[in-house]
Amino acid sequence: MSMICPNCRSENKEGAKFCNECGFPLTGRMAAVAAASTSDDTLRSIAAEGGAAPVDDAAAVDKAAEGLPACEAGAPEDDGPGAAEGPDAGAGEAVPARPAGDPEPLASPAVRTAQGSGPLDPAKLPVIGLAGVDVDEDGNEFDFGDIDDAPAADGGQQAAVPSAAVTADLSGLDECLVDSGYAPPAAAWRSGDTMEMPRVEGKAAPKQKEFRAPDPREKKHGRGRVVAIVIVLLLAAAAAAAGITYQMELWGGKVVPDVAGMTQADATYQLEGKGFTVRATQVKSDETEGLVLLTDPGSGGRAEEGSEVVIHVAVPRIVPDVVGKTRDEAAKLLEAEDFARVTFAEEKSDTAEGTVLSVTPEAGEKAKASTDITVTVAVPFTVPDVANQPLDAAKAALEEASYVPEVAYYYTEDVPEGTVVGTSPAAGEKLASGSSVTVNVAMSRASVLVPAAKDYLSSIGTISLGGTTYEIVSVDDVKYTGYNQTSFTVTAAAVTTLDGETVRGSAKQKSGTIVWDDSDNVVSVS
Repeated sequence: MSMICPNCRSENKEGAKFCNECGFPLTGRMAAVAAASTSDDTLRSIAAEGGAAPVDDAAAVDKAAEGLPACEAGAPEDDGPGAAEGPDAGAGEAVPARPAGDPEPLASPAVRTAQGSGPLDPAKLPVIGLAGVDVDEDGNEFDFGDIDDAPAADGGQQAAVPSAAVTADLSGLDECLVDSGYAPPAAAWRSGDTMEMPRVEGKAAPKQKEFRAPDPREKKHGRGRVVAIVIVLLLAAAAAAAGITYQMELWGGKVVPDVAGMTQADATYQLEGKGFTVRATQVKSDETEGLVLLTDPGSGGRAEEGSEVVIHVAVPRIVPDVVGKTRDEAAKLLEAEDFARVTFAEEKSDTAEGTVLSVTPEAGEKAKASTDITVTVAVPFTVPDVANQPLDAAKAALEEASYVPEVAYYYTEDVPEGTVVGTSPAAGEKLASGSSVTVNVAMSRASVLVPAAKDYLSSIGTISLGGTTYEIVSVDDVKYTGYNQTSFTVTAAAVTTLDGETVRGSAKQKSGTIVWDDSDNVVSVS
């Protein structure tokens, strides 16, 4: 909600005490009088016609009683010394009575003339000091000289009722009327705007006074701002001093110097010169042996004087002695040296499985991290797989594996005769080098028993078949029938003994079967 200035009709912010454009008071008695005067059409019309306000006009009387300027109260313009003596001077008009309890208002000169209220006492008039000028409570300049110096009837100085010339002097009426072409300035809500009040003719220039609406953003205490600025400056100076002394290492510890690339002796000398204690630790590196790689704390950092600084000194990588150790032990030792390219090879040996047999480069040699390291690990001898190979090929493979082959025949009709069907120990079994390995070779039973049957039939001379003894004349045919049995056909003649003499019959072909055991012995003939 805005406030309207009763003087220039400009808008002002709510709560403002003075107009932002003309400086007129917006609160108090003066503001109320000005607001009432600008809304009274009757007084303005009377002032425009140049006549005096009727005394029975309640509004005019009230305004005059409240202390409005003469132009607002409807006083006639000053036409000369006798202007107040006309018939329209307002004499004899009754003034309405004030409500009970209200203080008696201060009448304007015109009203006081009509009522004959007597002389005015300047000490009892409300006077307000505004911009160095005495004004009444309506804000109009008030000159007590006209009252104090009014001539008495007898030519002397006395406090008398003002003369008609005085009370009818309305020369300032034109200054009170608002020009019809006047346009109030636009509202200005900017903080800090001021306006110079017009100078009153014939009077000393009033003291310039700045009228400004309160700015909530403006700090109320200038001294606090000054104190704050001083504090900021002191803090800035303290910070600058702290930074300079910090750079001078007067506090905050000492700066660790950069000793990387120096020898251990030079680095130790420089660090001890700064007040640090030095401890060296060796680090496997490809750099030149004995040079400092880095420090802990790092260079450029700060540490308290007397604190320990650890220097990392380069030492070469050495191939460790891993022969005779297990594969896992060798791997850990090589990892500790930071070798990145380690290869494990296997070699058959009668040494315990997994034992390192050799290392290349040899143990004790210096090497870089990228050097190829070969570790040979023992693996046991195992019987090779020679199944389904010819006998000669199987013997060669066993001899190459450091074994001594021995041949054993395995009678079977499932595979071709002469084929290796397996070994003993079986293929894949661990066996010390130089051991004998039996090679099982397939052999047909027929190839053994057929010749054996022929030899047997040719050598026995006679054979008993079906209870009759026959003398074998010839062996005609022998076949292997399986399951250690052979069938035969022979030409034979039956023989018998009669009265002590041997009697032969005619020769005929006879067939039979021979059963053999696994040792090629005849079990039966039938």
